[in-house]
Amino acid sequence: MADQNKRVFKFLDVAYAVRKPTIAEIQKANELRRKTFNDELVAGSLLREQLDQELRKRKLWSDQSEQEYQTLRQEIIDGEYKLASGGIKLSQARELALSMRKKRDQIVQMLGSRSELDQATCEGKADSARFNFLFACCLVYNDSGEPYFKNGLDDYLVNQNDPVAVRGATEFYYLISNSDEVDDKLPENTFLKKFKFVNSRGQLVDKQGRLIDSDGRHIDEDGFYIQWTSDKEYIKVDVNGRPLKDNGDFDVNFTPFLDDDGNPIAEEPSAKETPVVSEPVVEAAKEAEEKVEKTENVEQPVTETKET
Repeated sequence: MADQNKRVFKFLDVAYAVRKPTIAEIQKANELRRKTFNDELVAGSLLREQLDQELRKRKLWSDQSEQEYQTLRQEIIDGEYKLASGGIKLSQARELALSMRKKRDQIVQMLGSRSELDQATCEGKADSARFNFLFACCLVYNDSGEPYFKNGLDDYLVNQNDPVAVRGATEFYYLISNSDEVDDKLPENTFLKKFKFVNSRGQLVDKQGRLIDSDGRHIDEDGFYIQWTSDKEYIKVDVNGRPLKDNGDFDVNFTPFLDDDGNPIAEEPSAKETPVVSEPVVEAAKEAEEKVEKTENVEQPVTETKET
């Protein structure tokens, strides 16, 4: 049974963990949040209640944006109702679930500017300060329980791009929110997993469990189009199914272009090709080398130094 008080993850074969904070740590984090909020308020930072007004002022949101957002939101809710009700073809339900996925992505993109600006509000900065303090305390080595950041928050603030810290921050968020990954619990993803339209990582797959895109075309782990040649082997292809080399060039056998009479056109050698050296030039080079060798083999006269 999984430990509800921590989440374990690995990076480069080393096991790390994020644990739940102690009461003392929470109290200190709350104090830091209050101080940060007050400091930002005095400094003139926005409050969240001023966010809509500021977004419109900067032309990052409008009545049209609001209408698009509300329409997408309602379409997602309607899709959730249809999936919960059933009674439609499984193929139709799949398309509905994929459509809901796309609409959620659209909403995330639309709210991007709002999220960025929210982080600059008094509340946003205060919440970040609290989270950062707790996370810096609670990221540990799984085996020993020793803190990853020896000097706590100060170390974390100068190492936020550390890959262990990046992964750990996500794990810590899920731990303290008492929830698993939100995406897994969305109705459309629950449906897609139930009927094996996606794998354990939420990637779309065919009936054999092979990765595909939303249009049913096979892809590899990097998202490149592929064509299976056997149960275990495949080749890369372009969007139209034409074979590609590993470097992305078309995998074809070149034949010469033709002139207007249909005859092959001889091509000039490219600059990268090694030029063919004529025999006279080669002979001249050999003779020059022989002369140099003869000169080097001649004994040089010794110059005597007279004593004075």
